Amino acid sequence: MTQRRSSVLDGLIREANRTSNRKPDSLDLLARMVRLALNDGADPYLLMGVLVEGAAYAVARHVPAEAQPDAAAALTALLAERLKAHGL
Repeated sequence: MTQRRSSVLDGLIREANRTSNRKPDSLDLLARMVRLALNDGADPYLLMGVLVEGAAYAVARHVPAEAQPDAAAALTALLAERLKAHGL
């Protein structure tokens, strides 16, 4: 990962932490709902599609236009990193 992507990824993590500090339950609730849906038998492929669409929507609609390319690259890198961490 390049230094620029790393700093963008660090920025995304910091922003997530700031948001979770303002709304301590919202992100935790979302993560719990994802786990609950999967544990309750939700189609994992459909759920992944919903999550990807949510991520794309967040970048397209809530990240400033000038930061969107870096945010999209950081999101892609984060997904690859998390998959690798799970042995995939």
